[in-house]
Amino acid sequence: MIRRNPLPQDVQDRLQTLSQALQKCEGVVFAYLFGGAGRGRISPLSDVDVAVYLDERVDPVEGRLAALGAVTAHLGTDEVDLVVLNVAPTALTGRILQTRQVILDRDPFSRHRFESQALREFLDFRIFERRILTLRHARG
Repeated sequence: MIRRNPLPQDVQDRLQTLSQALQKCEGVVFAYLFGGAGRGRISPLSDVDVAVYLDERVDPVEGRLAALGAVTAHLGTDEVDLVVLNVAPTALTGRILQTRQVILDRDPFSRHRFESQALREFLDFRIFERRILTLRHARG
């Protein structure tokens, strides 16, 4: 959802080359587009959702700031939501993985291992989430 300004008219072209900007962030191991951008549905009033997995030696705050700076500079907009997968909640990570589009993959083995583990955790989590929501709905 837009917060301030519409996206640049050439945002689709810029998204095609976003991996080049993230390549310059040495701490980013792999990255995804997700949400509307991951599904290829983006409008001038959208924001761009990006998820990054950082090298374990990189401070999550510093890594996020570096990646966010690279993404916003490359896209020419501040309408970016950037998630650090290393510290993201299970529910968010699972939903990101459902619509992901891989845009950078420096270590395919690590990415596959992360996706496998995160999806298993998310599927386990969803069982409990559904039970909680069903109980909550039943209680009104």
